[in-house]
Amino acid sequence: MHKRYLLILMTVLAFFLAACGSSEETGSSDNQDTAAEEKKKDEGEEKEKKEEKEEKATDEEEASPNGGEVMTDNITEQSEGDVEVLYTNEDPGFKNDMDGFIVSVEKYQVLKVTDMNDDMYIEFDDQNDGYVVVAEVKVNNTKDKAMYYPSFLRLQGMNSTDFLTSSRTFVRDEYPKSEVEEETSKYAAGEEVTGLVTFTMTNDQFDVLQSVKPKLVIEGGAADNSSFSDSYKGNETFDFVYGEQQKEEVEAESNLYPDELTTGNLANKTMIFEEEGIDESKQLGDVQVTLDGVQYAEIEPTAGNEARFSNFGDAGMVALTIKLSLDNQSDQPVSIWNLGSKVNVDDGRASVLSQGMVEPSDPQAVEAGESGEKYHVFLFRKDDFESYGSFQLEFGPFIADDGEKMYKGETVTFDLPR
Repeated sequence: MHKRYLLILMTVLAFFLAACGSSEETGSSDNQDTAAEEKKKDEGEEKEKKEEKEEKATDEEEASPNGGEVMTDNITEQSEGDVEVLYTNEDPGFKNDMDGFIVSVEKYQVLKVTDMNDDMYIEFDDQNDGYVVVAEVKVNNTKDKAMYYPSFLRLQGMNSTDFLTSSRTFVRDEYPKSEVEEETSKYAAGEEVTGLVTFTMTNDQFDVLQSVKPKLVIEGGAADNSSFSDSYKGNETFDFVYGEQQKEEVEAESNLYPDELTTGNLANKTMIFEEEGIDESKQLGDVQVTLDGVQYAEIEPTAGNEARFSNFGDAGMVALTIKLSLDNQSDQPVSIWNLGSKVNVDDGRASVLSQGMVEPSDPQAVEAGESGEKYHVFLFRKDDFESYGSFQLEFGPFIADDGEKMYKGETVTFDLPR
């Protein structure tokens, strides 16, 4: 009896253990199937997100006014943001020839970047949206000696003192540098290198850029020594185009003489009268002076620059810009920044001195045996200008380095078309 009971008990226990084992195996199998399904689902979602992101990037590229790809992948990789091409200038034609040391902008691109990571907050003033300008710069040292050049580009806003300086942000490895010289900012004789520089802007900074007539400046400063003594001082200033509509506005004003009123964004001009190709020459000592053309324009100071013109009242102003060519036939440089030229009105009724503050600051001299240009600017109250009939330019005298007048203080005169 006891044996039979024990046998039955062992049989039941065996069935119970088998059932538990089967249940555990079934549960384990179910868990494995669920995990596999979840993994497959996650991979599918990840693939779908990747495809959506790639499709979005493609759509943004196709929607860009100028199309094309972003000039460097670094911006997307480092910011982890979405990059949209707003404008691409494939052939700006910007160049600064510093007596054989040539810096040029081969191409540039305006980008909008959104949803950036927190690492970009410092560059974009604690914002995760902003703008980037990428420029391809070529440095070509055609001289027979090594040259030093510490500068590159400026992006100018309201005036010549309001600007951003190009940087290495996003393009540290692509930044222009010598492949021969190890010393910083030094380029070997005959060397040519190309690289990228950038400007970063917040939304507010880009809004300001759109409210003025921005310029891109290729800085001077090239020298044959590390102390930069006797360096080439002249900058070259160009209209910075950031969109198709603004491009049309820039092209409409491309004929304006490059005085500081225009290149420095000091005032907006409305042309009254102009005449080109005058080509009248006169000799002043060893320098042949040629009157090339004149432009009369009504001007309105730009925002932030009104105080510069406060002496002219509120009646409006007119600027007379005169273009001259100078052929220095002497054996020494002649200075052209400190001339005492003036415009005589109506046979002596009045005379107006040139306004050096709104004339180009470079070049400051014409070297011996070379030719150069000089833009003289004369400002008038609008009501006075309208009452005047005739204008005569009295050019000169030239001033020597010691402050004395050259060529016995002689001047030359030109009757100006009006």
